Amino acid sequence: MHNPLNQTQRKRWRFSSLGMLVVAGFLILGSGCTNGDSTKSENSAGTETSAKESKAGDLQLSVASDFAAQVVIPTYEQLVIEARELSEAVNAFTSNPTDETLKIAQAAWTKARNPWEQSEAFAFGPADSLGYDGDLDDWPVNETDVKAIVESNDELTADYVKALQTTQKGFHTIELLLFGTDNDKKAADFSERELQLLKLLGEAFSQTSQDLVKSWVEGIDGNPPYQEVLAKAGKSDNQAYPTVAAAVEEIVQGMIGCLDEVANEKIGAPMEAKTTDDLESRFSHTSLNDFKNNIRSVQNAYLGKVPDAGTSGKSVSDLVAKADSKLDEQVKSELESAISAVDAIPDPIEPKIADEEALAKMKAAQDALLTLFATVEEKVLPIVQS
Repeated sequence: MHNPLNQTQRKRWRFSSLGMLVVAGFLILGSGCTNGDSTKSENSAGTETSAKESKAGDLQLSVASDFAAQVVIPTYEQLVIEARELSEAVNAFTSNPTDETLKIAQAAWTKARNPWEQSEAFAFGPADSLGYDGDLDDWPVNETDVKAIVESNDELTADYVKALQTTQKGFHTIELLLFGTDNDKKAADFSERELQLLKLLGEAFSQTSQDLVKSWVEGIDGNPPYQEVLAKAGKSDNQAYPTVAAAVEEIVQGMIGCLDEVANEKIGAPMEAKTTDDLESRFSHTSLNDFKNNIRSVQNAYLGKVPDAGTSGKSVSDLVAKADSKLDEQVKSELESAISAVDAIPDPIEPKIADEEALAKMKAAQDALLTLFATVEEKVLPIVQS
């Protein structure tokens, strides 16, 4: 979700980190003389310290490299698969608009949301800098301008859709067209222009998801593959991550930003207003799915794996466990508590947004998320920064 109406609270931002410079093998000799055995002992200690620092740096670099290969890319690859199926389902519906083909297209939209929302904890790199985030998931939809497109005589082409504002395409414009404003749209409600626009939006969405994966795996528009940018953190020519610690910090900051957004914006804003206006996927009544997948995104980022894809690697969890095993267990426990609390919210939440029992469940989920947020920000972040 990209919210142009509140830039200061956007979940997409480029975290910068100065990191820490590791000085290894540095031997300080006091002014007093020492014998040979004493000097040998100090040299030995220095070498041991250097080896430990080197191993710590190696682990950090493995975390950064594995994060791209085992978490980011598999998640985006799943998005490509689901986006292609969404486009195909939309094409089938627009060619034969029946309630049955509409339901299939709607289900494909909901399924495509899963991997995308599970990428929310790592919306840095090309998703931000190359604009893929906005093209795929800008919000809120500019309903007035979308309606104007449908009612205009503009020629609808792939180039026309490509040039649209991000608030006029992507997930939520497709959602608005497929589901209507309150998840009650029927095949008979579609105009010919809506069908034409929907088809083009689906195809553009699929292409953008492919470009996003390519930006990480191969590089795009003259940019290097972003997985290499992470894997080469600390190199003298790496302006994005001048230190290895800076790359790992990017991952943790992504987790922090995601937790903050889910707790305070996705859950907090509608809970306070007691309306669906601020629920991101309110047209399809699937906002709760977004909450759940966002927390899975944080969990996947922390554990360095994507269970649905069967991938795993060195992780932030490994770094934390090495420094403080009890803290690692605390984070894992708080993640599970947050997931359970979100699972307890009535589904769908949209029709029950003003229900006191539902609001109490939302508050409990928000509290669990804020507890986890505080732990990650106050205890995990300092570890990866050191």
